[in-house]
Amino acid sequence: MAVLALALVGQMAAQHEPKSSGVFRAESVTRTGRFTVNGQPYRVFPLFTPLGEKHWAAGWNPQILTEGSDAREGVVFRTADHGGMVWVLTKYDPANFTIAYDAVVPEGFVRRIEVRCRATGNGTEVNVTDIYTGLSEHGNGFVKSLDETAYKKKMAGWEQPIEHYLKTGEAPASHH
Repeated sequence: MAVLALALVGQMAAQHEPKSSGVFRAESVTRTGRFTVNGQPYRVFPLFTPLGEKHWAAGWNPQILTEGSDAREGVVFRTADHGGMVWVLTKYDPANFTIAYDAVVPEGFVRRIEVRCRATGNGTEVNVTDIYTGLSEHGNGFVKSLDETAYKKKMAGWEQPIEHYLKTGEAPASHH
């Protein structure tokens, strides 16, 4: 159901896109990242739930739109990033330390993200797969900007504050 809702939003956004040379063509890119943090998966994995990210992600303040726990499949929430993003938690598998979301920025882009945590000695390897698809020329521009270098920088922007939180139990200074 969540995928259908995101597809409908995408279709509506594409219909409103000016067509200077015919049919709109969505750009799509898949990026993967990996980093290791000091902490076992049972401590690291909850940091990727909608409310768990508040511990380390600067500016992350999700507005949960559905009732019940934030850590369950089907939860819908909104964030302010990219001018307003609607998220759906599509996979929540704590036994295997895997979580996935579909998100949409109306008239911008669709994002599908999966985070998998795996024990490695005294730490946790975090594997992230992101698929971005433009819904407009503006969204296509954003998608094209996500080259390998930009994505590595994004992953470093996750690793450092997560590591800080795991070490100190406090949000990074830039978080406040």
